[in-house]
Amino acid sequence: MLKTQRICSIIAGLVFLWSSIGKIGNVIYFQHIIVEYGLSYLNILAPFIILVEILIGVLLIFNLKTKIVSICATCLLLIFTGAFTYAWLANGITDCGCFGNYMPMPSSPLVTYIRNIVLLVLLGIVYFRGTDIQSVENWKRITIYTIMFAATFVAGMTYKPFAFIEHKHPFEHQPISQTDLKEYNQQLDNSSLIMFFSYSCPYCINSMENFKAWQSTGAVENTLAYVIVDSTNINTDSLRMVFTQRYPSLEIHEVNKNSVDFVEAFPTSFVIRNDTIKHIIIGELPSPYLFEN
Repeated sequence: MLKTQRICSIIAGLVFLWSSIGKIGNVIYFQHIIVEYGLSYLNILAPFIILVEILIGVLLIFNLKTKIVSICATCLLLIFTGAFTYAWLANGITDCGCFGNYMPMPSSPLVTYIRNIVLLVLLGIVYFRGTDIQSVENWKRITIYTIMFAATFVAGMTYKPFAFIEHKHPFEHQPISQTDLKEYNQQLDNSSLIMFFSYSCPYCINSMENFKAWQSTGAVENTLAYVIVDSTNINTDSLRMVFTQRYPSLEIHEVNKNSVDFVEAFPTSFVIRNDTIKHIIIGELPSPYLFEN
């Protein structure tokens, strides 16, 4: 019985850690997910949510305070599930983005609900079969403090608390020649769509069919796709291979993330009309039939 509880505790803890690690390196991306959910006023809580996930994951793996931790984890999971349900029904979000950059391919609402139900079952076993350990070994205490300190530092590196309070991008309604975007507009057409995205962003993958439709339907004369890559990311090659296998005919250009500081969230799309940036779409690219120009 205790062995079963221990295994469930470790598995649940690893899931929470996986979820938090996928978001902690790019907190503003998680902020963007919260905004996409339709809960923009809560995006400032992004780093705190990630830190709570990390703490829950570590405590579950170490089998510490299992009663209270499993209750907290259950409450957090129910809140996440409720938020995703709202986003799905109200805003058409089909991928929860729960694992940040470590879920390169999009999932479906069914997968999300099944995963959450399984996790709730694991947490139930941890609660009902676990016993709280009163004493904590020093090495575990030191490890927890070290992990949380490091996590707080990393989260602060990419956290921008006011990034989504003002949604107007500085390039909006500006002549393209007066912005850094001019370097990426390779065509001289009267209208074009330029999209910047990431291989590991589920919202970007969900945008690809609509991106192709913008030109095929005549919504714009030209489309350009730029992938923002991090040269230090060891997963870039594998992500690129998966993407090119899925979209073999799509022409894309890779740019280093350090050279595109005007893109803070993925995907970001720029609609250009008569050499002027008319619209900036932050988030999943809508169908050209639904977009109001």
